[in-house]
Amino acid sequence: MKRLLYSSTALAAASAIALIPTGDAVAAEKAKKIQLGFGGGMTAIIGFANNATSSEKVNAGDVDGITHYDSFNVWTNTEVEVKGSIKLDNGVTISVEVEFEGDQVIANQPAGGNNVVDNTFMRMSGGFGSVSVGSLAPPTAVLANSAPWTGAIFPGVEDTFWILRPNMTYGGPNGKISTTNGSTDVIHLQYISKPYAGLRMGAYVMPSTSRTNENMPAIGGNDGTEAQEYGVSVNYNTKFGSTTLKADVGHWLRRGAASASTDTTRFGVKLGFGDITLGGSYYNASNSATGFKGTTSSAEDERWDVGVLYKQKDYSVGLHYLEGAKPLAAATPGDDEKSILSLGATYALGPGVSAVGTIFWVEYNDELTNDTNNNKGWAAVAGIKVRF
Repeated sequence: MKRLLYSSTALAAASAIALIPTGDAVAAEKAKKIQLGFGGGMTAIIGFANNATSSEKVNAGDVDGITHYDSFNVWTNTEVEVKGSIKLDNGVTISVEVEFEGDQVIANQPAGGNNVVDNTFMRMSGGFGSVSVGSLAPPTAVLANSAPWTGAIFPGVEDTFWILRPNMTYGGPNGKISTTNGSTDVIHLQYISKPYAGLRMGAYVMPSTSRTNENMPAIGGNDGTEAQEYGVSVNYNTKFGSTTLKADVGHWLRRGAASASTDTTRFGVKLGFGDITLGGSYYNASNSATGFKGTTSSAEDERWDVGVLYKQKDYSVGLHYLEGAKPLAAATPGDDEKSILSLGATYALGPGVSAVGTIFWVEYNDELTNDTNNNKGWAAVAGIKVRF
């Protein structure tokens, strides 16, 4: 009996020892690679829009007819994020992220259209702040404060799919404008500090603003075709009782050919009073070289926005106004302008799922008074936003 008891005890002890990790097992456990996960979101919207019929001619020489735009449309915006991180023994966290555009309309565009891959970067973060290398929004956008908004569309950007830019050139793709350079997500090196007494600082260097060149940047000489960009931003957050204050100022320079060399400054502020947030921002760009002001090559561009947001736990309502103007040829009266007034609302239906809606008015004014160069209209859109 004693022999049986001893043998059983020895067997149990041996089994227990076998379950204790050895040095190699512990090392293998620590040596696990970054585990990637999925995230992202999808927005599906239906809506009605009314564009000015006088702007529907393709150009002033269009004598064969007009292109008529319907009132009803369906629109989606889908992004899938693949990301992961790992904390090293020295306390530094390494993270990676690749963001894919998930809509067929982007994937099926011809060469020169939007890219299927959006942001893609690697980040090192710790007590020193964070250092990122790759394609992502620069610190001058990450640390920016603009007028608060809510609803189905990003005012100034996603309204362009409903109220169409006429035969003019103001704004980015399709007439998109904002008061940050968040769309400049070209590959670059950036640094953002940890908060200290409410202050954060960011800086970046973008060797080339081209999305398609990964060779050494062609930024100089008679045949230089590219530009580089670099900038800094300072952000300040604080709280006075129930009142919150968020403010920032940013400045960035783009250098290339004389006509493409610009200086841009922006600043913004948000004030929170309980459930109500007020805010606004200002953006100004100009040519760094002389001789362009008052010409068709002028980069002078002034934008500002203001908004108010009321937010409860499950819903929010906001009113937002954005305006931008670009004076070009001094001999031609007026400016190229875009303005948008929007009223939006969001209601939480469940974890990561919200019902959204926006009613907005957009107006494009060109230096030239041709009907084809000017447009205005309104739209009412609503749908569902999902985060996953």
